[in-house]
Parts: sequence; structure tokens; C-alpha cells
Amino acid sequence: MTEEVYLEAERRIKQVMAEVLEVDPGTIREGFQREEASSWDSMAHLRLVSALEETFGIRFTMREVGEMERFETIRRLVMERLPA
Repeated sequence: MTEEVYLEAERRIKQVMAEVLEVDPGTIREGFQREEASSWDSMAHLRLVSALEETFGIRFTMREVGEMERFETIRRLVMERLPA
């Protein structure tokens, strides 16, 4: 994966997270986690997973869905599914 593709995917992840969680995309950075977004409840979590799956044309396992509480984890899980 080229750096350009990586950066574009990261930008799209942040955009999806910002829209679903109703936060400024600039606040989504290394260390951003569930506790930092008051709107990130269980329903928002399911909407986030669904939006990421739709945006990137991927699917997550139930275990992975449970792990997705930090930006870094979400980014890693998405990037693992993108073509090299």
C-alpha cells in the first residue's frame, strides 16, 4: 500500500468517525478513544461499524467489533482488509 493510499484511507476513516460520532474530524487522532466522544454509545458503535464496512466494502468479525474502541484499532482493522 502506498503512503498516498494509506493517508487517503486514514482520512476517510476519520471522516466516517466524525460523522457518526458527531465530533470534529480534527479531534480524531492518535489516542482518540470511546470515552472522548459523549455520543459514542452502543448504538453509535453499531452505526460506526456499519458505516466503515459500507465505506470500505469490508466486514468485521464480532470479536473485532468488540475491540473497536480506539482510533488506532479501527485504523489497523480497516487497513488489514484493504488491498496491498
